[in-house]
Amino acid sequence: MNQNKISLAKKTLQYLEKKKLRDINLKNFLSNTKVPNMNNKIDLILNINDFFDFQLKKNLVNIEKSSQRDMLFEIMMARYDILNEYRTSVKNIINHFMSRPQGVLKLIPKLIESKILIATFANINPSGIQGVIKIKIIFALYYITLFTWFNDENESLEKTMSVLDKYLNNIEKFIKFS
Repeated sequence: MNQNKISLAKKTLQYLEKKKLRDINLKNFLSNTKVPNMNNKIDLILNINDFFDFQLKKNLVNIEKSSQRDMLFEIMMARYDILNEYRTSVKNIINHFMSRPQGVLKLIPKLIESKILIATFANINPSGIQGVIKIKIIFALYYITLFTWFNDENESLEKTMSVLDKYLNNIEKFIKFS
């Protein structure tokens, strides 16, 4: 991810700490940016998602290798920790899409890419029918747990960790982690 996109993601997140996504005047907001192909607010959100993926990759460079289940737990918690750094902004984004769910449809391909990244870091093969099923399960698991994160005001994210652990235990019945 280039520095211009990182700067734009941080600028957008900073803006969303105090204001709503719907309040962004795109022309003014992008007037001094050097990021091409930013045509709408969805593009800003996709850029933020790329920024979170970039941060996750940086944070996971030295992740300890262990079981797929344990790695999936660690990686997903690392992602929630990143979201927590921008908690108010992320909650504003979520609230925006809760009231406009049709906008989420435009985000789904990029969100799936992010879950493939998570699976890959956890040494879960995303290819083939089994891989597709695992990605769908990871996708659902991530977003179900995200709603717990949304209400988890504890800095250590205890509730989020507990729910994620419980759901991982439940899905182990359906997915054989190697």
